[in-house]
Amino acid sequence: MSKKYFIMNNRENPHDGYKEVSAEFVKNYIKSFPEGERTYFINLGYAVMETTEESYYDFYKDVNRNETLKRLDAKNGLVSYSALDTNEFNGADIIEDPSDPLEDRILRSQMIEKLLEVLSDEDKELVEMLYFDGMTEREITRLTGVARTTINYRRKRILKKLSSFFEKNSSKTPFFSFYK
Repeated sequence: MSKKYFIMNNRENPHDGYKEVSAEFVKNYIKSFPEGERTYFINLGYAVMETTEESYYDFYKDVNRNETLKRLDAKNGLVSYSALDTNEFNGADIIEDPSDPLEDRILRSQMIEKLLEVLSDEDKELVEMLYFDGMTEREITRLTGVARTTINYRRKRILKKLSSFFEKNSSKTPFFSFYK
């Protein structure tokens, strides 16, 4: 399978889409830039795609970070829970944390359910991606297409809402007084 090449339809507005071109076209395209001006390409494995300078640096920053983490994990003998996954069960499910008593896990689960009742479905989804799936704001932006600043604003708004919920309910409900 040969690699595909894509360049922006409009370099001034990257949201105008892309067009597929040949490798030869890309070589000539790059040569056509005036001295000192450059274009940025991301190698996606199956394709090479022109992008903005900011997206280029964000992409390769994440790539380098992931590679560094893999090297450190290998050096320190760390194995991810997902490496233990099989068809029968999730790797994280087979490891029990003895420092986390069953009563605490039940209370935490009930507390999370109660907290999530005050959030909209959209906010619940964001909380799940950020705090349960461990996704970064950048990853969520790539997945959803929602601007990173919007994700950050929504995260802060949700945390304020939950904080307010705790303040209002901590003295009224015995369930929450346990966590004081």
